[in-house]
Amino acid sequence: MQDTHTASALLKALKALTALTALTALTALTALTAYPLAGAWAQEGDVGGKGIEVPVSPGQVSRVLIALPPAINQGGAPDTIGLSERLITSVERGLKISGYFDLLDKELLPQDSTAEGMTPSFPSWFNAGAQGLIKGAFALEGDSVKVTLKLFNVDLKTPVTLEGGVDEPVTLSRDPSVLQAHVLRFVDQVIKHYTGTLGFFSTSIVAVRRGQGTKSVVRVTPDGATVSNITTSGKINILPSLSKGRVYFTSYRGNGPHLFLYERGTVKSISARPGINTGAVLSPNGNLLAVTLSHEGSSDIYLLDPSSGDIRRRLTANRGIDISPAWSPDGSQLAFVSDREGTPQIWVMNADGSGQRRVTFLGRYNQSPAWSPKGDQIAFTSRDEQFVFDIFTIDPKDPNKITRLTQNQGNNEEPSWSPDGRHIVFSSTRSGRAELYIMTSDGFTQRQLTQGGGFETPYWGE
Repeated sequence: MQDTHTASALLKALKALTALTALTALTALTALTAYPLAGAWAQEGDVGGKGIEVPVSPGQVSRVLIALPPAINQGGAPDTIGLSERLITSVERGLKISGYFDLLDKELLPQDSTAEGMTPSFPSWFNAGAQGLIKGAFALEGDSVKVTLKLFNVDLKTPVTLEGGVDEPVTLSRDPSVLQAHVLRFVDQVIKHYTGTLGFFSTSIVAVRRGQGTKSVVRVTPDGATVSNITTSGKINILPSLSKGRVYFTSYRGNGPHLFLYERGTVKSISARPGINTGAVLSPNGNLLAVTLSHEGSSDIYLLDPSSGDIRRRLTANRGIDISPAWSPDGSQLAFVSDREGTPQIWVMNADGSGQRRVTFLGRYNQSPAWSPKGDQIAFTSRDEQFVFDIFTIDPKDPNKITRLTQNQGNNEEPSWSPDGRHIVFSSTRSGRAELYIMTSDGFTQRQLTQGGGFETPYWGE
């Protein structure tokens, strides 16, 4: 959840950069390490200002009803490691998080669902109301396990052949992560069978997780099953982005905030200029890095060489605060946040800095833009009429087309699109603490991804 007092202090510190020396400014900013820079804006002088009053739009998702009976033990060895439950639970979680499926109630499963083995009695499943059926089987073989997952079309009474051989019997190690990876490859192909597009489980999400006096950059699998640390410095690390296997993030190690690159297990300094070095995002072609720097006074958007950190171009230059760049999918434009007209709003400019124009006109507190992979929408966070943060989308070509995706469920912030543009990951406090959630792009289906709290600023990439 955002801290209003810290946000107000940060805005003052950023504005002070035009008058303070670089060393003084850096000291002032370092004192604010508990707050992510890109989301920080003052609210003083804005009390009573109207938020966006757009209601949540109804979803148009048509979901498939899938039956998922218990896995079948086809081997002679007893299931001493809980493989049956783990196998089906992993499939179930993947299907639910995708937002495309409903699961048949356990009470409606035919009584002979296990006895029939891997050859379904289709009339029983049809009468239960299932449109699709997924059966799983396993056999323990020493240190390995033989796994079979099959999808059936109940209406047509036929098995479905999935791409990539994911529905063929496969022998795996007992390592839970290996089994999980196979299950998710299978779920991705099930999604492709029903929607025409491969699922998102081969991608990754990076985020920040708060600890005691620390913030770590973590990698989260899209099913939420695995959370692993990328940074282990014990310092404040914020605002990660992920593209082409590269993770850029800002860290307060070494008297930051400085910009770093994590790639193939190695951390490299990219920009350690005086002031702030933050909010880095790689261009779609991988040739440029859009960042926020303040070494020349005000907080502005720059383009850097993604490997050396050398400045290629300064894109903005005004007395306001310009932060949070986000590339359009074709790399021709950037969305960003600016308070140059008094309040933080979403702006768009060409990739060379020309043609800067304001996009959001409703609401007085709009931030964290994320351009959809299709280029037709920009998702962003806005403080609404109840002074709560929620997620909206806007058509960058028609600012009158605004859709609200969240409402009346705590603070919802920092949207990031899945690489295929069909889902959005975001941070929400609806459970009482900050967790990551995934929703379909229309907001109709929303599922909790993480457990344990402290998650913020997710970024979905490959």
